[in-house]
Amino acid sequence: MDKIKLVIFDCDGVLIDSERIANTILLEMLNELGLFLTWEEVFDIFLGASMFICLEIVKNMLGKSPPENFASEFEQRTMQAFSTDLQPVQGIHDVLSKLNLPYCVASNSNHNWINQALIATDLLPYFSGKIFSATAVARSKPYPDVFLYAAEKMGFYPHECVVIEDTPVGVKAGVDAGMTVFGYAEVTKPEQLKAVGASVVFDDMRLLLKLLEQ
Repeated sequence: MDKIKLVIFDCDGVLIDSERIANTILLEMLNELGLFLTWEEVFDIFLGASMFICLEIVKNMLGKSPPENFASEFEQRTMQAFSTDLQPVQGIHDVLSKLNLPYCVASNSNHNWINQALIATDLLPYFSGKIFSATAVARSKPYPDVFLYAAEKMGFYPHECVVIEDTPVGVKAGVDAGMTVFGYAEVTKPEQLKAVGASVVFDDMRLLLKLLEQ
């Protein structure tokens, strides 16, 4: 492993414990459209995908486009839930307060989503001026664009970066960017992250500082 100079965090599922909330709301909205999936199926199919990709998947499953307001309705419902139920990933405040390396966040989510989520979990002060969204690049994860964009803006080469990701989609993006990837498996199956190239897999965020030192 090259010497790590920049830590790039994903947002959903890595900084904020949002995956359960978002997928529960997505499940409810899919049921309303007549798509009856289990929570596990929703998690496996949609985890880590951008809203654009999610809409394409829903369109293929329905055989027609979902309602025009589907994305905005999903974001509105999720933000409402965030304001009351969203929690930071356990241990992340401690990690960020002690991390001695430059760091940033790079997410498939849009800037409004990221900002609101970080505000709700008191994490925004850590990431002022260091928030990168896939909406600023041509392609979202699993393509590497947003990670390469974040590294360039932060002033580092890809091989100097480590990505912290919780989904196979995100791990693949980090690997294809030429970065070291640590897979956070508190919710995701560890073998899924290893299969797409995570070099380290861990399930307790409080271990991250020691892992970065090794």
